[in-house]
Amino acid sequence: MSLADYNVYPDVDILMETVKKYDLFEHVAELEAYGLTIVPAEKMQSSDGFVDRLRDAILRVCEKRNSVELGDYRTSTLKQTQVGGNSWDLLEEDEVFVEAATNPVNLALVRWLLGQSAVFSGQTWIIKGEGDGALGLHSDSHGIPPGAGQIAHMCNASWLCTDYGGSEDGPTVFVPGSHHQGRATMPHESNLENTPFKFVPLIAKAGSLAIWNGATWHASEARTNPGLRVTLVQNYMRTYMRVQKNYEATSPQLLKKYPELERVIGKSLYPYEDSQNPDYGRVGDMMRTGIDPFA
Repeated sequence: MSLADYNVYPDVDILMETVKKYDLFEHVAELEAYGLTIVPAEKMQSSDGFVDRLRDAILRVCEKRNSVELGDYRTSTLKQTQVGGNSWDLLEEDEVFVEAATNPVNLALVRWLLGQSAVFSGQTWIIKGEGDGALGLHSDSHGIPPGAGQIAHMCNASWLCTDYGGSEDGPTVFVPGSHHQGRATMPHESNLENTPFKFVPLIAKAGSLAIWNGATWHASEARTNPGLRVTLVQNYMRTYMRVQKNYEATSPQLLKKYPELERVIGKSLYPYEDSQNPDYGRVGDMMRTGIDPFA
């Protein structure tokens, strides 16, 4: 008999059942110990052709918003400066972005880090071309002061839309265990060429999910391979964080088709949608997060 069978800690019980269902115990352990984990494509419960549809949607929206022609992503010579703009707020551009945000494996790990009340904050793309440079070590937990590292306050859940095969692909790199520091990097620590911290590269196939505690220090290496590295970055936050975009106006059609979306965007959680007439029936769930990090 498992502890979850006693049903005395429902917020954790449901997580444990989901972790067991999708064989995520190793990934949960890595999140706790290292502050990051990479779930291979074959464990992501994605529909057939998902990553191709996701990559194509990113490229299509990028072309439309930035008035560029990317061509074949495997041979394109465009640079990050040409394709990096206008990249946020993708959810309603294509249903594949909703699929990415509500994927059950993705949400299981997000909720392990941030609790049942975790809310979606935004999606953006990173498109990196040949010759694009490195990015220094940093934390994504912006606005969190030093000393607040006991729990994750936000997380990054990134879908790899192209292979990360080696340093030549310009992959993300991580300092394992750095989330335990509970602070952002100092200026003298951020340069990959002389940082005193050891870091490891993200190596995985397209369709994999890389997810990390927002406090985990990470960077990216320069890309020397031809073509484009394409990634969908997703941010999720605890309810007290200020999300990048308020998704209250998400289309009713999407909310009806993807029932999990209403919960993910926080529409069913926040008690103050109408500040003059708050829905006090929702207040209890908000208050529970003050005593339980899994709530």
